[in-house]
Amino acid sequence: MEPTSATGSLKHDLICEELIIDVPLVTEPAQWPECCIYRVPKNLRRINKEAYSPKLISIGPFHHGKEEVRDMEKLKVRYLKEFCYRTGKCQKEIIRHCYEEIFDISSEDFVKMVLLDSTFIIELFLRANDKKDSMSSKPLLNCHIQADLILLENQLPFFILEELHKKFSKKQNSDNSFFMLASNYITSYIKNTLAENNEVKHFTDLIRYSRRPRCLERMQPLLNFPSITIDDGTEGLLRNIMALEQCHYPFEAYICNYMSLLDFLIDTIEDVDLLVKEKIIAYQLGSNEAVANMVNKLSLEIVEINSCYADLAQELNTHYNQCCNHNMASLRSIYFADVWRGTATIVGFIVFGSLSGIPLGLM
Repeated sequence: MEPTSATGSLKHDLICEELIIDVPLVTEPAQWPECCIYRVPKNLRRINKEAYSPKLISIGPFHHGKEEVRDMEKLKVRYLKEFCYRTGKCQKEIIRHCYEEIFDISSEDFVKMVLLDSTFIIELFLRANDKKDSMSSKPLLNCHIQADLILLENQLPFFILEELHKKFSKKQNSDNSFFMLASNYITSYIKNTLAENNEVKHFTDLIRYSRRPRCLERMQPLLNFPSITIDDGTEGLLRNIMALEQCHYPFEAYICNYMSLLDFLIDTIEDVDLLVKEKIIAYQLGSNEAVANMVNKLSLEIVEINSCYADLAQELNTHYNQCCNHNMASLRSIYFADVWRGTATIVGFIVFGSLSGIPLGLM
């Protein structure tokens, strides 16, 4: 029995060795230091997959060649020809390490794709203020293109676009930097005035950079809270910025932190009504319920690490849990929620005082 056992053991070792040899050397996506463009994690995409996919135009490799976005390829080729005419030459030194995945595209085809998409974007931005241009004369089409250009999976590295634009600028003596061209084109998504930043990775990152909330400050019982405007495009915009933060900025996820804080504050339509009255939320979604549903869904599957609002939230909870503050807040919400209820409460006190024989001067 022993020789048989030894033979069996030898066969087992050989099989294990073969299995080890057959395991592919590359089993995970390459994590280059320059990586900043990601495929949206499945757990986030599952909640609202339409928010992350382009509807009109594909930029970069993630959605390249998909049937639903092929119609714009002819326009890209036309814009490439126009751009080459402007500059007299083309840039072909393209780096592909900025993408999270390794794509089944040859180096030459990859360069052609990036070159085509880059020149389309630059030419699009340069034509933006030309009222005679066919694209600029179609505001609705431009809005759809803008919405596609801000998607996380639809990005090109910012430095590629800058390099191509610089070569054009030298020949045309243009004073506008690509940073300013980009900021002007997607200005409807930019919240605060921007100074040029060399660390911006792409358009999704640019919008995130413009929306860094100011620090919350608590002044006695008052809270200075950053405001937010919510419309039909807000959910898609925030979802893509939050997906970027989950993948690239897990320790500086201030948009995720802000929306999580809103999620804690909003449970009912009455909560939305209060925030609207305090001018913290302005919306065009049609109802308080729609706003509450949107805010509550945005934080699903979001992982928070070291929220920038953690200390403030702790202070607010401590303030709220003090009996005196809690009772005063309850009285205010029950008896002085509005002018009419407050007036009725005061009249009730006066009547009660009169019937009880209490001098009104003491009231």
